[in-house]
Amino acid sequence: MKSIFTFLAIAFLSFSALAEVSSTQKQALIDLYDATNGAEWNNTWDLNSDVATWHGVKVVNNNVVGLNLSMNNLNGQLPESLGNLDALVSLELFFNKIQGSIPATIGNLKNLKVLVLNGNMLDGKLPNTIYNLTNLEQLLLTSNNLSGSLSDDLGNLKNLQVLNLFDNNLNGQLPVAVLQLENLKELNLSSNDLAGMIPAGLSKMKNLQAVALASNNFDNYNEGIAFTEHLDSNATLASNE
Repeated sequence: MKSIFTFLAIAFLSFSALAEVSSTQKQALIDLYDATNGAEWNNTWDLNSDVATWHGVKVVNNNVVGLNLSMNNLNGQLPESLGNLDALVSLELFFNKIQGSIPATIGNLKNLKVLVLNGNMLDGKLPNTIYNLTNLEQLLLTSNNLSGSLSDDLGNLKNLQVLNLFDNNLNGQLPVAVLQLENLKELNLSSNDLAGMIPAGLSKMKNLQAVALASNNFDNYNEGIAFTEHLDSNATLASNE
């Protein structure tokens, strides 16, 4: 009898581990596969197998909560249906060949804590909906071709700890709203076309440990150098050339 219960328990756990996600979430993944030439990925998917077995996909309680397809030769654009993965906590697609703009539906991922799209060919403006991701802790979009300015709605991202937009084509001013990011530890906006004034209150952000604002056009850069004296000893502010 004991062996029967043991068998049933193992069978139940196996079923739970491979339980299928919703058809909506599965279709969103298939759309991503199709839109980025999935057949040519370094680690491709067997679309006939359970979603939980697909490379880079993490499933918990029948929901896709993690997607990491970094350095996997994704080539194409992000589909609008990406926003249907509304249980995602982490989305990492860095060092691929993803083109086009970040879809506005990214704002539907309200549970997202980590968004890393470094080293792609993304262009266009940041969608305003990205500022709806109030649980976001890490936003890394380095080495793309993103343009436009940062919105005052940046202040909505209260849980943000890392903001790294290095090596893009962002312009306009650094919004004073950045001072509302009380949990921010790392700020890297170097190698953009930002101008105007560096908010003086940046020096008083208690958790800020590293700042890089190199290669921009800030008016008060010399004053910016001065305010680093008030930051943590690990803080850095590179040149504005």
